[in-house]
Amino acid sequence: MLESDNLIINWPNFDKGVLLLIFGAFCQVSAIKWYLVSYFSVENAVWINAEFFFFRIVALIITLIIFIVMIVVSFKYKKNRKFRRFISYLSPIFFGGTMIYAGYTIGIYSPATIAGFVNIVLIGLVFYSRKIIYSIAIPALVFTIVISYLTFNGIIRYAPVFSDLLTEGQFYHNEFWIQSMAEVYLPILLVSILFFEILLSQWRRRERNIKRMSQTDVLTNVFNRRYIGEQLAALERKKKTAYAVILLDLDHFKQINDQYGHEVGDIVLQRVAAILSATTREQDIVGRFGGEEFILILKEQNLQQAIEIAERCRKIIEQEEIQLETEDILKMSASFGVALSQTHLNKEQTIRLADRALYLAKRQGRNQVRNYLELVNNMPAPIY
Repeated sequence: MLESDNLIINWPNFDKGVLLLIFGAFCQVSAIKWYLVSYFSVENAVWINAEFFFFRIVALIITLIIFIVMIVVSFKYKKNRKFRRFISYLSPIFFGGTMIYAGYTIGIYSPATIAGFVNIVLIGLVFYSRKIIYSIAIPALVFTIVISYLTFNGIIRYAPVFSDLLTEGQFYHNEFWIQSMAEVYLPILLVSILFFEILLSQWRRRERNIKRMSQTDVLTNVFNRRYIGEQLAALERKKKTAYAVILLDLDHFKQINDQYGHEVGDIVLQRVAAILSATTREQDIVGRFGGEEFILILKEQNLQQAIEIAERCRKIIEQEEIQLETEDILKMSASFGVALSQTHLNKEQTIRLADRALYLAKRQGRNQVRNYLELVNNMPAPIY
């Protein structure tokens, strides 16, 4: 789930409802455990209202059974459109109702109840659409206000789970009450932390994917021209960091597209991109510069090292064979131009030198590596 590209907040309301039912069942189990342990504890039994115990434990068990039945039925009828819509609204309503009643049993304005309500509302605002939240929140708020009013005025008992000895004493000086508040709130807190951790992890992963997509060429999965420009600008700001630029252009690529179709042309581009990525170091940058042209930025490499890398890439591309559906074997080649950054040149001038060296390679027969030191002043116009 943490590695999923499908954000939890984008789940269908039905899936959210099922998850909420599972959370509700977990809360009931936690409450039953706490209630039984407290009631049958010799030390703490005095703080539990024995008259209310049977009613509350039966209510918790029945509620747990209802949650489980709803979960099972949801999986069974998950393809039914009307049922999915029904569960989408019923789940938060039922869950909210059980939480409000549970809050009433331990004190509607006790710390655990208030903190739990805040957590649930925050999750709900992120989790659900406003339409569903407001349709539930308004009656829930009215119900909570009514209970608060009735308990405050003594019309109904406040915190019926606890005995008179506890409710008529000083709550905050009672160690059992403090522990109870912590234990009751703990499941909600843990689930809230888990939910937000999942959400944040998914969101970070999505942001990374969006950033990667904005930096890479969709077809070849190497960096795009925009990212290349950003990296060159960063290197240019670091005057002391030398780098080499290699431009390469696939020979007779237009003929490949015309003869075999653009799908085969795309395969050629993808294969060349994979070769370049596999042949260079991790810190080097491989990008598609446009059309059938690629660029390599080799950090902290001298001219001779850059020429050797270019020659290695050229030989691998030349030896590569692509078997077509027609059972024909397609071979390819590329021409390379190499330039080295210099303190008195900006990135555009360095690329221009590599580009001129590339044109020289094409003019002299293609499928070869040429560098900027071979350039002559009156070089003829480039050809393709």
